[in-house]
Amino acid sequence: MITTIPQLNTKQKQIIGNLLVETLQGEISDETRQAIADMGDLKDVPEPYHHLVSYTQGWVQDNVKLAHELRGELRYICEELETQ
Repeated sequence: MITTIPQLNTKQKQIIGNLLVETLQGEISDETRQAIADMGDLKDVPEPYHHLVSYTQGWVQDNVKLAHELRGELRYICEELETQ
């Protein structure tokens, strides 16, 4: 359960912000996927962002399908936050 959402550093905000915008637009760009891959170890990325970024790092299918799946993950995260 997520009680508060921790802050992100500037680089994390930029990358994760791009991921969220592109998720809503319906396709994740190769540039955003590369930036997420370049983040490497995600130990300093807090939840719920960690979940979205690690999900993206592990994704091997196309970028449109990834955006669709991330929408489902965001829906779940939002529902979880509302029940707190």
